[in-house]
Amino acid sequence: MNPQMNKRRPKKHRLPAWKIALIVLTVAIFLTIAGVAAFLEIYRPSVDTDVPPFVVDTVDHADMTGTGTNSDDTSDSPPAENVYVRDTEIVNFLVMGRDKDAWNTDVMMIVNFNMREGSLSVLQIPRDTYTEMDGMHGRLNTMMKIKRNAAYYEDKSLSQSELLRAGMQGTVEALERSLCIQIDGYAIVNLEGFRNIIDVIGGVYMDVPYEMHYDDPDQDLYIHLSKGPKRLDGKEAEMFVRYRSGFIQGDIGRVNAQKIFLTALFKQLKTNLTLTTVPQLAEQVIKYVTTDVPLADVIIYAKELLGVDMGNVSMMTLPGTDCRASSGAWYYIMNRADTLDVINNYFNVYNLPVTDDMFDPFCAFTDEDSMAFSKIYYAESTGAVVETADKIDEDGLNIPTY
Repeated sequence: MNPQMNKRRPKKHRLPAWKIALIVLTVAIFLTIAGVAAFLEIYRPSVDTDVPPFVVDTVDHADMTGTGTNSDDTSDSPPAENVYVRDTEIVNFLVMGRDKDAWNTDVMMIVNFNMREGSLSVLQIPRDTYTEMDGMHGRLNTMMKIKRNAAYYEDKSLSQSELLRAGMQGTVEALERSLCIQIDGYAIVNLEGFRNIIDVIGGVYMDVPYEMHYDDPDQDLYIHLSKGPKRLDGKEAEMFVRYRSGFIQGDIGRVNAQKIFLTALFKQLKTNLTLTTVPQLAEQVIKYVTTDVPLADVIIYAKELLGVDMGNVSMMTLPGTDCRASSGAWYYIMNRADTLDVINNYFNVYNLPVTDDMFDPFCAFTDEDSMAFSKIYYAESTGAVVETADKIDEDGLNIPTY
């Protein structure tokens, strides 16, 4: 027998199973982080680059690329300087808020995000804004409900979620057509979601400029906030943004107070958003915010948004004035010239301006039988009031009170 056969063979050194699992997990985490980083660096949300609906009558329908050329027949194409070309780094969103059990919207804003310049513009539309479109006339805050109801009567099998989305999409299309703003997505949140989101981010620190006290049992609304600096939790934040009874200008006063709150909220998100709060915030957003913006796009917008300087955040109210109708009801009447200037300066995502003959083609924001309404609607431009978030943060806003 070979003596070499009697020698013991050395055992091969093997890693314990738990160490192998740990290595695999570490590599997986590393690859995931690297993949997310690459995604955030490379991915860009897609936007509609077609010719905007409000200029289809002035642009060759065959040229939908925005290049000024037609691969089939270029003889009738408009000159390149007359072609509306979409800037894909600029997007507009319709943001709305409503009560949990009601369909009227108390908050309506169009938000423009210019990712190239790192700027944000917010156009607040008062809920009492007068409008006549699609068979309705009255306050704009009923638009979403009317569109929702129309969808219900067309198809009664739709779920509540589907009806909400139909109402939002109908509102988007109506505003696009009348205001000539390309809207790339919508988001709507109810009051319960608003309160929860504010609580998740740790509340909002702000200086409450006035004593706010108001009780309305019919709406289950009880507002009691003392003047001075404080951190508002979700319930207190709701009180602040809904308060209007003490403002001389009513809803306009409330809209201006919301500018103060939005400034404080933006500052809070920029300074206090952490890895711990992000998953909790995402959970509340998914649960309470209805949007047609894909999650991947939301991630990109959120990342870019946190890099915006407060000096590049502009806030404005839809230009106009309160007016009393012959019925005795009060409405907010848009000023056409000032609004067109605001849209071209802050919300136009195309290389060419919206012209006066394109804008509000059916005069949806006035009653042409009302001399008082028309006087406001057709008044000459006096310039819209635009406030930046850093100025509001430093100086506040003067809101007349009783």
